[in-house]
Amino acid sequence: MKRAFQVALAVFVALLGIGVYQYWGLILVLSQQTQMFLPPSLDEGAEAITESLVSPAILSFSKTNGFRHHEAIEANRKLLDELGAEHGWDIYHTENGAVFTPDNLRKFDLVMLSHKSGTTWTDPQRQALRDYVESGGTVIATHAAGDASNHEWEWYRHEVIRADFIGHPMVQHLQSADLIVENTDHPVTRDLPETWTRVDEWYGFAESPRDETNVLIRIDESSYDPEDYGMGGDHPMVWWHETGSGRILYNALGHTGESYQEPLFRQLVENAIRWGLNTQ
Repeated sequence: MKRAFQVALAVFVALLGIGVYQYWGLILVLSQQTQMFLPPSLDEGAEAITESLVSPAILSFSKTNGFRHHEAIEANRKLLDELGAEHGWDIYHTENGAVFTPDNLRKFDLVMLSHKSGTTWTDPQRQALRDYVESGGTVIATHAAGDASNHEWEWYRHEVIRADFIGHPMVQHLQSADLIVENTDHPVTRDLPETWTRVDEWYGFAESPRDETNVLIRIDESSYDPEDYGMGGDHPMVWWHETGSGRILYNALGHTGESYQEPLFRQLVENAIRWGLNTQ
């Protein structure tokens, strides 16, 4: 009996070891994502922006109570600072949701949701963003800002993103795929090739938002394995639309830090900002 127990214990430990080894990468990732398992951290009160901002001023918000894209957030921040220095844009980075007040938002010509994820705003802060957009402001949302962790705010879900994220390939997480630029004359996609091959984490959505948005880039599903997240051929990746008097651009690309070093991806980001500022 004792021998049987020892054998069973040895088998259990071996299997546990195999499991830990097999999923070690996932374990490491989740160990850096503790915020996902805690109640949302919300910033109460109003953080007034007292520093003098030079127009055009851009608010870059990267607070995460969902999955945090550590490398991409840092790489995106660096890229925005480089573009700001080049073009004279004043970039204000924050992860404090209390910045979202009517008085503060009036100081910005553009709001960028740079991999923002999860519940990040109180109700008054949400209302401030909604009023900013509907009264004519422009928002550019990137990658994680359109994932499922953002679905709990119905206005954001239906008026900002206009597509329901359902997942991305997991077996082959990062894959090379062909992007099809549908409108090479649009200011956002100008200077991009009609077919653009690159590596990324490819988001899938429940339905194509084409009927409610202006699709700029789609992905060719035959060029990669979408696993369970294919969309039957019409698979948009970048689109824009109007909400109230404002404009929204959603860019589902940019999961990796390396993305922000790619010349064509950097061109896409620069073009999008120039479009958002009406300086294209």
